Amino acid sequence: MNRHSALALPVLLCVAGCTDGGGPQSPSSPPATVPAAAACDVAESAGHRYVSSVGRNGRYFEDQHGDPISIRGDSPWSGMADWSPEQAELYFANRAAHGFDAAIISAIAVPDNGGPNENGATFDGIEPFVDGDITAWNEPYWERVDEYARIACRYGNTLFLYPIDGWNLSSVFASATPEQAGVYGRMIAQRYARFPNIVWLTGGDYSPDTDDPAAGAESDRVLRAVLEGIRAAGSDRPFSIQLGPQKSLSTDNPFWEPLVDWNFVYTYLPTYEAVLDGYERPAGIRDPRPAVFAEGNYEGENNQPETAPTTDETLRRQALWALTSGSPGEFRGSDDWEFRDGWEARLDTPAVTQLRAIRDLWASWAWWQLVPDVDEPFVLDGRGTRSTDDEMVDVLDNDYVTAARTPDGSLAVVYVPTERTIRLALPLIPQGASYAWIDPADAAAPSLPAQVDRDGNVSTPGSNAGGAGDWLLVITG
Repeated sequence: MNRHSALALPVLLCVAGCTDGGGPQSPSSPPATVPAAAACDVAESAGHRYVSSVGRNGRYFEDQHGDPISIRGDSPWSGMADWSPEQAELYFANRAAHGFDAAIISAIAVPDNGGPNENGATFDGIEPFVDGDITAWNEPYWERVDEYARIACRYGNTLFLYPIDGWNLSSVFASATPEQAGVYGRMIAQRYARFPNIVWLTGGDYSPDTDDPAAGAESDRVLRAVLEGIRAAGSDRPFSIQLGPQKSLSTDNPFWEPLVDWNFVYTYLPTYEAVLDGYERPAGIRDPRPAVFAEGNYEGENNQPETAPTTDETLRRQALWALTSGSPGEFRGSDDWEFRDGWEARLDTPAVTQLRAIRDLWASWAWWQLVPDVDEPFVLDGRGTRSTDDEMVDVLDNDYVTAARTPDGSLAVVYVPTERTIRLALPLIPQGASYAWIDPADAAAPSLPAQVDRDGNVSTPGSNAGGAGDWLLVITG
């Protein structure tokens, strides 16, 4: 997805009132009074699961009951400003019907991230702040945000919410000081403290303008102050930052590395490269951390005109490379992130149907136990070429096989993106294991038997239902 033509990054202005120091900038005065929003009640949230914390081994998320929860995300960036209440209901109902359980969304949208107005006002003219003061909230605007958050809650959808992002940083928040940003962070955390379905994000195509990334830019200090306000209000929900394209992880930036709870993986390259990069980061005080494929090529968009168009196969490859490389779920998006006219009729696409079947299949396994076969290769021959640098290569121009297995060998999943023969490490497979090919273009269809010879060789079964050559080999024992 590209919220600007030709991948233009936001213009990051020096924020008035910022200091030059790199230390914490906590607000020195208490936040303005802000009413607590009425969260969805127990009956409305009953039976739903929401992302609540990072899992105990640092590789996945847990829900409010402490159980592993996979991200099945969509990216309705500007919905808070572009939707009517009826459209918000339609959107979340449709996504629930397709199995989505998470949404990337901005609290305030401007034209660069899909919104209708530079001042953050909604499509019908409701502004978020009084006279542009980010600590003086216009209650009708936030009542609408409340309503949409409750709708998402009723449909079991966790909002990965940006209180401030890289685009409104240079517009709505352009004159904000760190102190004001801290107050704003406290206010938003207090207002939504009773919502079970909100976690925190910041940034977004964000490349801070500084010669010393560790010390941070003026804009970093404003964004950090929002986070500090959120934490000061008592919210311990997971937090991360989205940096710039075309391949980045949140921990790439030394200013933000100590602060993020998980890695937002953002890449237009073959997704396994960035996800494995995050998965294999050297252990530190806060590692490991989940490495989530959260943005790549969007349906209906192509941000590299010199490459092939984004197809359903592109989208399948992105998701399945990520899942077999350690990502605890994934997000998808489409060219309707800014809700162009007629978006309601474009919610139900073949790619969404394919992804629903893939996600349902993944959820049927103990996916949180799968470990990418980095240290102990499971596929010995026929893997293709692994991309290991950041040179631009289209997703459809790479053929690398990815694989993951549980430590006890009871489950192994191999994603083969093109037709070929691969050779498996038979000593890692339990005696009497079952082998099956699953068509990722129609993962709900019956599987096909896979014939493995005495040397561990197995060949893909030809073209799949989408006319492509990608297949999933699933081994259970």
